[in-house]
Amino acid sequence: MKLYTYIIKRAIFSLITLFGVIFITFIITRSIPGDVVFLRLPEKATLEDYLAEKERLGLDKPILVQFIIYTGDLLTGNWGYSYSYRAEYHIWSLIMTHLPRSLEIMFISLIIAIVLGIFFGKISAMHRNGFRDIIIRIFAYIFISIPGFVIVIFFMQLYVFTPIRIFPLYGYKTTGYPEPPLITGIRSFDCLLSGKWYLFYDYIWHIIVPVSAMIIIQMVIIIRQTRSSIIEALQMDYVQLAKVKGYKEKTIVKRHVMKNILTPIITSAGIQFPIVLGGMVAVEIIYNIDGMGSLLQNAVSGSDYPLIIGIIFVFSLCVIISNFIVDLIIVLIDPRIKLK
Repeated sequence: MKLYTYIIKRAIFSLITLFGVIFITFIITRSIPGDVVFLRLPEKATLEDYLAEKERLGLDKPILVQFIIYTGDLLTGNWGYSYSYRAEYHIWSLIMTHLPRSLEIMFISLIIAIVLGIFFGKISAMHRNGFRDIIIRIFAYIFISIPGFVIVIFFMQLYVFTPIRIFPLYGYKTTGYPEPPLITGIRSFDCLLSGKWYLFYDYIWHIIVPVSAMIIIQMVIIIRQTRSSIIEALQMDYVQLAKVKGYKEKTIVKRHVMKNILTPIITSAGIQFPIVLGGMVAVEIIYNIDGMGSLLQNAVSGSDYPLIIGIIFVFSLCVIISNFIVDLIIVLIDPRIKLK
């Protein structure tokens, strides 16, 4: 199968998956308890006001008709307006305001987790069954068995009970500090591009604790994957041949093994993306970071169906795109893998 044919087939499969996610999410959100029309009306509203508002929101139509209309609007870029904001913010604007903040923290933590995970996984494999290997494996086993949100709470409690509280606990900026000029929507970039270095340092200072929690969540999986991949590769014939030729194991790992284990590591990182999204939601809610997690919390508490579906649509799109990119990278770096 040629590469462009593979890309087209993967794109079609991704679109079908995305449509299924939208349909299931739409049905589930309509089952959430609470009357969104009632929540939007003032206290002295009459029955006529209630019916008029319900008709305006399109909630008087059959649920299948609502889904068809919503899907059409979604594909044409008309995502509608939020129910939970009195000023009627456009859903696209709300998501595009909050999404860069979440993606920034996610990618910072993911990159650091990959680097540290490979580093410690390599050390563990090179000293297998030794003291360093045992310590690293115990660390990985402990944190891999704990749910992500518990790790996030653990870091908060660790901070609370630490005598010297160095890092901020909540938010992403010091009270009274201004927002940087909106250039890219990514706060660290906006601070740097506008020359507001003090805002950049303040932002990094505030996200150290939540980013550290997310790094731990992702890193332990990569440590285990790297360690097992290196140990498995060291049993291969080409490694044994290199040892016979007099090469040291450290040299073999550096020159040959690390290149051959990239595929499982990249796959592991790609599989983690949905986990990272879930962890990001917990981090933002607990640490009061105004990103997609807090936006989703407000949408659920306000029975804001269009906003909930919009957020999950974006989350699903991010996961599908990340999986597609991972598959493409694996095919490009390892020609031995057939396009199926």
